[in-house]
Amino acid sequence: MATDPRTSGSIRHTLWLYLGAFLALFAVALLFGARDYGQRAANRSYDHLLVSSALSIIDSVALVEAQWQVDLPYAALDLLAMAPEDRVFYRVSDARDATVTGYADLPAPPHPPSDRPQLFDASYSGEQVRFVVVSRRVSSPSAQGEVRVQVGQTRRAREALAQDMVTRALLAIAVLSLLSLALVGLGVHRALRPLVRMERDLARREPSDLKPLDASVPREMDKMVGALNHFMGRLQSSNETLRAFMAEAAHQMRTPLAALRAQAQLALDEEDPEDMRRSLHAIERNATHMSRLLNQLLSDASVIHRANLQHFGPVDLAETVHQALHEALPQALPAPRVQLAVSAQAAWVRGDALLLREAIKNLIDNAIKYGGDGTLQVALTEEAQHCVLTIADHGPGIAAADAERVFERFARGDGAAAGGAGLGLAIVKRVVDGHGGQIDLSNRVGGGLVATIRLPRMHP
Repeated sequence: MATDPRTSGSIRHTLWLYLGAFLALFAVALLFGARDYGQRAANRSYDHLLVSSALSIIDSVALVEAQWQVDLPYAALDLLAMAPEDRVFYRVSDARDATVTGYADLPAPPHPPSDRPQLFDASYSGEQVRFVVVSRRVSSPSAQGEVRVQVGQTRRAREALAQDMVTRALLAIAVLSLLSLALVGLGVHRALRPLVRMERDLARREPSDLKPLDASVPREMDKMVGALNHFMGRLQSSNETLRAFMAEAAHQMRTPLAALRAQAQLALDEEDPEDMRRSLHAIERNATHMSRLLNQLLSDASVIHRANLQHFGPVDLAETVHQALHEALPQALPAPRVQLAVSAQAAWVRGDALLLREAIKNLIDNAIKYGGDGTLQVALTEEAQHCVLTIADHGPGIAAADAERVFERFARGDGAAAGGAGLGLAIVKRVVDGHGGQIDLSNRVGGGLVATIRLPRMHP
C-alpha cells in the first residue's frame, strides 16, 4: 500500500513566516524611528518659539540710570499661548541673579548663561517644563550690565504634536505593511507557480513516461529540474535494461528448458537401459548448461544493480587481482600454470571492489577455458594516468570481426566452445565502462589472446 511521503513543513508557510517576521521587525523599527523623529521635530518647532520669545523679551530690556526697565512684549508670549493646554513662565534677572520681573522661583539652568541660548528640561509647578535662558550685556550712557531672560513652557503641546505625528506615521506604516504583505503574497504565489506546474505535469503522466521535464523555471530551480531529469533518465535506462534482461533471459532459458523436457520425455519412453543412460547423460549436460546460464544471469543482474548504485571508493587493484585469481583458479588438479607480474605496492583506482573482482574473474575464467595448455600470464602496471591490467593466454585468439561483437550480451565468437552463455565478456565490458575505463582484445604474436583493461588511476 502506498504511503504519503513525510513532509517537513511548507515552503509557502516558511516564506510567509520569514518575510512576515522581517516586515514586522521593519514596521517596529519604523514606528520607533517615527516616534523619535516626531519628538525631535516637535522639540525643534517649540524650541524655536521659546528662543524667539526669549530674544524678543531681552530686546525689550533697557538700562536707564542704572535701573532695569522692561517693556514686556506680550506678543512674544502670545506665540507660546497658541497652545492653549500649555502654561508659560518667564523671568528677567540681572548678573547677581536678582529678579527684575517674572517668576522668581524658576529652576536655575545647569550651566552658566552665555551669549547663545541654553535649552534644558526641569520640573516646575508639578510638571515637566522646557526652558530657554539667554544672556546679553546692555549698555547705557551712564552704566552697563548683564541681563538674563528665562522662558519656560510645559510640554503638553509638543507631546501632543509628537503623538499626532506618530499616529499619522503609524497609519502610514500600517498601510505600507498591508501593501507589503499583499506584494509578498503575490511574490510567494508567483515563485511557487513553477512547482505547481511541475506537480501537474508529473501527475498527468503515465507511470512509464519518464521523458525529461520541459518546464520554464527560474534560474534557482534549474539545478533541481536538471537533477530530476537526470534521475528520470537513469530510471528509464534502468527500466530498459531490466526489460531487455528479462526478455533475453526468458529467450535463453526457453531453449534449454524445452530440450531438457524433451530429453526427459525420451528417457521415460526408453526401455533399453543403455539408451536410458544416454538420455540421462544428455539431461545432466543440459542441466549443467542451464545451471551455468542461471549463474551468469544472476551475476549479470548483480552487476547491473551495483553499477547503477555506483558506490565507489578507493580500491587496491593489485589486491583485487590476487583475490580474483584465488577465486577463479580451479581447485582440482592439475591447476593451470600462472605467470603473475604484479607489484607489491598498491595500485589505487576508484571503483567497486566486488565488480572489479567479478570482471577480472570472468577474464581469467575465459583464459583458462579457451587458452589451451600454455601459461596464463597476468600483469599489472601503472602509467601516469592509468592502471593497466593484461591477461594473456596461448589459445586460438579471436577473429577481427568478433573483437567488438563478443562484448554484446549472449554473443559468442565463432570458435567458442559449447556450453557458454555469452555473458562473461558482456559483464566485463559493463564493469569497465562503468568505471570510466577501456577494454581491448587483441591477438598476440605466436598465438593467443591478450585482454587489456585500462582504468583511471587514483592519485594520493
